[in-house]
Amino acid sequence: MLTITALSPRAIEIVAEGHFTAADVATALNQMAAILDDMPQLDILADVRGSASVSLSVIAEELKRLPLVFRMIRQIERVAIVADAPWVRITSRIEGALIPGVHYEVYQRPEAAHARAWVLRHTDQPRPAG
Repeated sequence: MLTITALSPRAIEIVAEGHFTAADVATALNQMAAILDDMPQLDILADVRGSASVSLSVIAEELKRLPLVFRMIRQIERVAIVADAPWVRITSRIEGALIPGVHYEVYQRPEAAHARAWVLRHTDQPRPAG
């Protein structure tokens, strides 16, 4: 399941948990299209709980909506990924390295408060002090 919630005039939280399908992604992409109309610059806190799983049909759904995906990339500035599963954190780091112009940071669950503060621009330090 994917849930999208506004956090501020320029930030949203996307919670992913359990198994999600092409239909879930289509609904989320429709929500994102409306959000992008209201937020010319966007920061995202992605909270991936547990070991979320993705149907292979999700890839086809994203490919069908490629213009929207490219629009998202142009408008997104910061992405903080908080994930329990190591494979999600590794995949997110790879994705972040491949997408130009978007500042990705990946966090473990104990760092979730800092990830939220960074996305909400309460701090410019992407990593917690320590």
